[in-house]
Amino acid sequence: MYCGPFDCEPNNSYSPSSCWSTARCVDNTADFTRPPGSGSFAQIADYKGDPNSAKYVSKFEPSNAKLANEQLELTLVKQADGKGFGAVVIGTRAIQFGTVTAVVKSGSVGGGVVSSMIIRNDQVGDEIDYEFVGSERGSVQSNYYWHNELDYTKMVRSQPLTDTTQSYHSYQIVWTPDSIQWSVDGQPPFRTVSRADTWDPASNVFKYPDAEAYVSFSVWDGGSGAKGTADWAGGAINWDLQPFVVAVKSVSVNCFYKGNETTYAPPAGV
Repeated sequence: MYCGPFDCEPNNSYSPSSCWSTARCVDNTADFTRPPGSGSFAQIADYKGDPNSAKYVSKFEPSNAKLANEQLELTLVKQADGKGFGAVVIGTRAIQFGTVTAVVKSGSVGGGVVSSMIIRNDQVGDEIDYEFVGSERGSVQSNYYWHNELDYTKMVRSQPLTDTTQSYHSYQIVWTPDSIQWSVDGQPPFRTVSRADTWDPASNVFKYPDAEAYVSFSVWDGGSGAKGTADWAGGAINWDLQPFVVAVKSVSVNCFYKGNETTYAPPAGV
């Protein structure tokens, strides 16, 4: 796991060569409805660094992610200490601007259970996300962060949706150097953030996520977190409501920069 570019830290490794090279964006679709072995998903222990062998991998062991019922399933399970242990599935190719579309059913059927679809760079702390909480099953929350500045006041909810834990919806993020748009089921974007509007004169910088990042899906126990997190997630989990399963039918990535396996670096001083 720590060889993969999504987790590897060269400064904390035996040598910089401990980290596998970053596999960069190519247009692709992971169809999890196809039979196992189709190259869409692998457990981390089986992944040897070739992004052509698996488009997505499960980051944790023991793994609570698997292909089943013609979909990718991420499950939150109860541990001996009463807290939940979930799952994270992450793409094996980095993306720096582009369109990500996923057909997902949330696993947040009760308070405390958080389901997520995220584009994130862990090293830099840039993030663009959809998050589902069990106390709000009729909408999805959108947010973005720059360099781990966790400003939760910027959250915006989608338009009303049919129960996100019972219905599959198509969630899309269109991320360009100039703007981010969130939309559901092919409807007009319910939210647009312009890079120009993120200018912070105090620090003389645009606080706009632009670092190359990885697409991921997760389910986790927000109800066992700090009070603010637990309140947002809907309180402690009622385990009588399990199973808590995030189901992903497919994920499509369309790279902003064509020519394949290319990436963008902002001009110096920008």
